[in-house]
Amino acid sequence: MSYQNQPGWNVPPNPEQGTPLYPPGPYQPYSMAQPPMPGSVRAARVLAYVATGLVALGAVVTGAVAGPAGAGAALGSAIPVIGVFICALCFARSGSGARVTAIVFASFMILFGLGALGRGIPAGIVQLGLGIAIVAALSQRQSGDWFRRPRH
Repeated sequence: MSYQNQPGWNVPPNPEQGTPLYPPGPYQPYSMAQPPMPGSVRAARVLAYVATGLVALGAVVTGAVAGPAGAGAALGSAIPVIGVFICALCFARSGSGARVTAIVFASFMILFGLGALGRGIPAGIVQLGLGIAIVAALSQRQSGDWFRRPRH
């Protein structure tokens, strides 16, 4: 089936008759815009932002209850969350390195969450769940394709 038989095909006008070859309208140059970010990458980025917000809130509450040493301990146990947050800031313009680094930090989130649960800290379940969700979202094929896209 040729393209002339497709619905919506109009035979181009003859240039010798004085009619333009292109329809009137605004000029639209060839666009080099990036494709939209896949939902899994966007979800991983949002989860990283949520985890960082929860860590900040937890550090403030712990600092108010237990003092500066408690706030420091809360922030020290959240270093992987801060690493995932920094990687998430670069998802729109970075390559596979940001994805791999975020997966590594999210894996450490899982380990730190398990450690917190082992010590009897119930907030470790949140870090564990967010770490698993981030690893799962960034391990999908469409996420890998996004980070391997050509850049200009």
